[in-house]
Amino acid sequence: MTDLRSQPRRGAPGTVAAGGDWVVYFSATPWRGGAHRQHALARQLATRYRVLFVDPPGLRIRPGGTIRPVETGIWHAVPPTPAPLGRHLSLANIVNRRVAVGVLRRWLGHAAGRVRLVWLDEDLAAPCAARFAAAVVYDAADLDWTFTRWWNRGHLRRSLGRAVAAADLVLASSTALPARMPDAGRTPVVLPNACDPDHFTPHGPVAPRPVAPSRPLVGYSGAIDTRAFDGDLVAAVARAQPDWTFLLVGPHTRAGRAPLAGLANVLLTGPVPYADLPATLRACDVTIIPYRVGGRIDYVHPKKCYEYLALGKPVVATPLPALTRLADVVHLADGVDTFTTAIATALADTAASEQATRRRAVATANSWAARGDELHHLLARTVR
Repeated sequence: MTDLRSQPRRGAPGTVAAGGDWVVYFSATPWRGGAHRQHALARQLATRYRVLFVDPPGLRIRPGGTIRPVETGIWHAVPPTPAPLGRHLSLANIVNRRVAVGVLRRWLGHAAGRVRLVWLDEDLAAPCAARFAAAVVYDAADLDWTFTRWWNRGHLRRSLGRAVAAADLVLASSTALPARMPDAGRTPVVLPNACDPDHFTPHGPVAPRPVAPSRPLVGYSGAIDTRAFDGDLVAAVARAQPDWTFLLVGPHTRAGRAPLAGLANVLLTGPVPYADLPATLRACDVTIIPYRVGGRIDYVHPKKCYEYLALGKPVVATPLPALTRLADVVHLADGVDTFTTAIATALADTAASEQATRRRAVATANSWAARGDELHHLLARTVR
């Protein structure tokens, strides 16, 4: 690990071709998360650029910072956070961003190549865009203001407008997102979420089933909260089908798991490492995406859908706008009765092998590598 004043060393694990140009990637998700859209797109960018992946400021003061190589072509930066609560206070955010840009520019001044692209994944990073003489991409992975309390939404919505206005190219992770974004004279280009089909393969280790082989196991991976996950729907289906077991894999909040309390056929595992997730899901007979529809965040395009398909698993999902184009390989169902029927239909599928091959083909066509090809095609018209 190096401090922020240290020069990037040629031959270090993150080094690519000498003199390669840089992408400075301001992410809303820390590098440590490892398996999100931000990480996947950074890796695709690293096939042609050197990427400086910058963690967001902390909520508390962080006096020091580091930069270290983490993968081929990627360096991970954790800048200092001199002012707390930048996510909530505009002035604190501006201070944090200016300090971060200052130390990053000094570090980059020791590196060969120039900054060709500034990538904004976080609305609050908008003040950083003008501090580099480079093209700017804003990637709307989510609408940040939907994650926060009502009293902070104005701050984050203004930041969204600034980020869109600063960008030469605006991307959106879902077909439903552009209509919910501010108009700054640039039509967002939809670059959907995807998966790593080499990680989510049908064949490989299988985690021990928590129930007998004869008992249907319905799996879900992701957050169990009240923002997107519909706990009431899952609870109602579980009550209607006590012979089915629901395996819910991921972090959970008190409010998210509250509707599931007392249900013996609903098992919450907590978070499972990304490396172990395919084995856990291989044990399931059907996979589900029980997300709320018609609310503030049904714009989402869950990458778990492609991960399920890559495993060859039947998928039952609520009809999110971004998933309607997958209706030929995904069972879309809204409401307790139709969702229950869709799971039963998937469990009774008599052409399982043929359907699994078809699902796998769809997932492969929607790999992060395929998205990388689309991205570089778009950047060829943006980065000069």
